[in-house]
Amino acid sequence: MQANSNFEVIKRDHQGVPVVKIVFWGPTLAGKTTALTITKVLKSLEDPENVYKFLKLEDPTGRTLFFDQAIFGVGKTAAGLPILKYHLFTVPGQERHAGQRKVVLRGAHGLIVVVDSEKSRWEENKFSLQEINTLAGDKLASGALPYHIMLNKMDLPREQRISSLEVGKLLSESGVTTSLRDAAVRIVEVSCLEARDDLKALLSKSDRSMIVDANGRLKKEVRPLSVTRVIKSVESLIREIIIQMMKQQS
Repeated sequence: MQANSNFEVIKRDHQGVPVVKIVFWGPTLAGKTTALTITKVLKSLEDPENVYKFLKLEDPTGRTLFFDQAIFGVGKTAAGLPILKYHLFTVPGQERHAGQRKVVLRGAHGLIVVVDSEKSRWEENKFSLQEINTLAGDKLASGALPYHIMLNKMDLPREQRISSLEVGKLLSESGVTTSLRDAAVRIVEVSCLEARDDLKALLSKSDRSMIVDANGRLKKEVRPLSVTRVIKSVESLIREIIIQMMKQQS
């Protein structure tokens, strides 16, 4: 079994744990930081021992200044260490931060492209996709940089938002892919706003015994569907990267 020779080498931390890097990419205000925050909150509730770091760097308007980041673990070894750590980053979406985006993207093993479904953001989405195609187009096309598409703000009225089919058109126009079928299987429709509100509503329940197990951890079966959809992109990408890592090791 041959590994993709272009796949970024997975390094290990000081404890010998492999660490992979995933970047949330997309235009400003598309929902990257909200998606990362939802991931952090859910992991803190379901698997707090595997939450290692969370950092947000914002300007006075609440927009990402350089990057946001969080580090999580997967599983545990016999020695009590995680089997794998994954480091999530977001990039600042404003055009003037092109240099920062290039730096943050460096060394990424996976990509979550956040697309703003609001019709008025078509050009911002297109610019963002063209930029990532310029920076990593060959790796995207070859599979060396696995990616998923998070189509956010699907809570908007239908007449105000684009469809998954139109996202395929965006990807094609931007050069990211020429296959609409390939694009379709990578798209997850989400509403980070609904996920955030549903998670708040769940945690506000007075009878905590209905939502937590004997160890005080949130039961996975009570996850709101809106939250599960946001987390799906991260979890699916982690599985893809682990497969790549296994090929690399063989």
